[in-house]
Amino acid sequence: MKTKKRHTITALAQWLTIALMALSSQALFAATNATAEQEGFYMVGWLNNWNSNDKSLPLTRCDDGQTWEITVAPTDTEESLHGWFKIAPASAYGNGNFWNLLLCAPYDGCQELEGTMTWGGGGAWKLPRDRETASYTIRVNPTTMRYQIQIEKREYRPWSGTLPVLHIDTQQEVTSKETYVEGTYYIDALGLEGYESLGSAEEPLPLQIKGRGNYTWSSFQKKPYRLKLGEKARPLGMKASRHFTLLAHADDDLAWLRNTVGFELSRQMGLAYTPEQQPVEVMMNGEYRGLYMLTDKIRVAKNRVDIAEQADNETDPALVTGGWLVEIDNYNEDTQVRIKESNGEMLRFTCHSPEVLSEVQRQYLTQLMTTADHAIYNPDKTDTAWEQLIDMDVLARYYIVQELMDDAESFHGSCYIYKDRGDDARLMFGPVWDFGNTFRRSLHHFIYDNPPYGQNWIGEIAKFPRFQQRVRELWQHYLAHGEPVMHDFIDDFISQIAAAAVTDAQRWPQYSQADTAQRATEFKRRLNEKTSFLKSQWGDLDVGITTIATGKEASETDNNWYLPDGRRLQAKPEKKGMYIHRGKLVVVGR
Repeated sequence: MKTKKRHTITALAQWLTIALMALSSQALFAATNATAEQEGFYMVGWLNNWNSNDKSLPLTRCDDGQTWEITVAPTDTEESLHGWFKIAPASAYGNGNFWNLLLCAPYDGCQELEGTMTWGGGGAWKLPRDRETASYTIRVNPTTMRYQIQIEKREYRPWSGTLPVLHIDTQQEVTSKETYVEGTYYIDALGLEGYESLGSAEEPLPLQIKGRGNYTWSSFQKKPYRLKLGEKARPLGMKASRHFTLLAHADDDLAWLRNTVGFELSRQMGLAYTPEQQPVEVMMNGEYRGLYMLTDKIRVAKNRVDIAEQADNETDPALVTGGWLVEIDNYNEDTQVRIKESNGEMLRFTCHSPEVLSEVQRQYLTQLMTTADHAIYNPDKTDTAWEQLIDMDVLARYYIVQELMDDAESFHGSCYIYKDRGDDARLMFGPVWDFGNTFRRSLHHFIYDNPPYGQNWIGEIAKFPRFQQRVRELWQHYLAHGEPVMHDFIDDFISQIAAAAVTDAQRWPQYSQADTAQRATEFKRRLNEKTSFLKSQWGDLDVGITTIATGKEASETDNNWYLPDGRRLQAKPEKKGMYIHRGKLVVVGR
């Protein structure tokens, strides 16, 4: 009994001690509260680096006489950081027990926007600091111990505001290159000069979207896409179509310039069709996806590859002669037409139009490419049989573009060739596409010299003297008309995308190209270096002008006459004017 009684007395004593301590603490906090009601409250925490002597963040007493409030803004936009804080009464300052005399959240790391506070050194509020928050308004009532936090959101626009914004919303995530996903789109031109909006947030337009690409689809988080619009449209002034691509160019570390300049060189060299592109910022399902190039999808159409369209599974021998749109590819696909190049390499032809081949179509294309291959590898390089199968003039223009860009796999992948209907229609190289492997090795060589990926046909074609001569003639055209404007073209493009490159870098820091000016300088250096090498091989601009009379120096059978834009004349010029004759600029007069 004595032991039990002793334990009871001990427990009672401990309880009384705790109760007295609690009453003492309540009295202390009540006294502090009364003083604070007269002297005020202050915010202490992340905004003043937890400085217990800093009173620069005072709360203001509200009209009810009991509630105190303060409105503060985040200090930065780092989403990984957070704002921790407590509320200090004025009487706590100068007190050695400062951290035990504060109004605190009910627990440490509290993110609830209203509830009951505690007195003492307990919890702290933890508010996220992000780009969407404009301000926090914090209200506390020391009498009722209630608090309330109101977050004011700003209208968050992650895009730069310097380019139109393409908004895409889909019914599900785009995860496949094979299956289209249904969705809607609209383009907000933001009132920018030279652009027009298309659709609207209230009335978006239908589209289908899927992934595209090979290496660029599988190896990068920033994905490229293929778009099929519900109806033909002219987005951002491009030619009307339903078919476009969104190219991410996450693999281009030279400020989106590889494809951009490659396309411009194609235009400078006068190729029949060059894909259009427009820089645009993309929002997909409410998420900012960065800076993209809205680009043509290469296909047979009046305003793209303008040839006869051949039906799938065609069997009429008269119709399978064209049109053909094929690609020399570096990926194996089951439906490809393949032949062995005469040097032992594999030639893979992926068919884009038609896509599904009958046996008649497959045999025709196989025989056509085999015949071309044999003509190209004819040991007699004065023979012109290959020119009856391949348009030499078009190929020379296409080749100069690839050399200027030092495209290491230009004739080995993404190398398009088309042919119109008819036995006499020749194979045309183009349109240009995918300059992702340009300027990635030494620039003092031709593209067919020790290529890292292989180059089909072009190394053998370059041995033909007539092809060499035509390349030199067209090279003079480029030096006179293309080279002088390329740097200005690059500078204009960089100025157009500079701000969007910064916002893209914020979204994709692993692919950051915010320093577009420096990267453009490096691109121009590489282009200049390759141009200098080609000048050493093909000659610099011949500025000498010769005046001749058409009836004398010009032979009746001489057909090496060209207009300044590079178009060949069928015979000697009949009119006065400026021409290119055997690589020289000539003024013809009577």
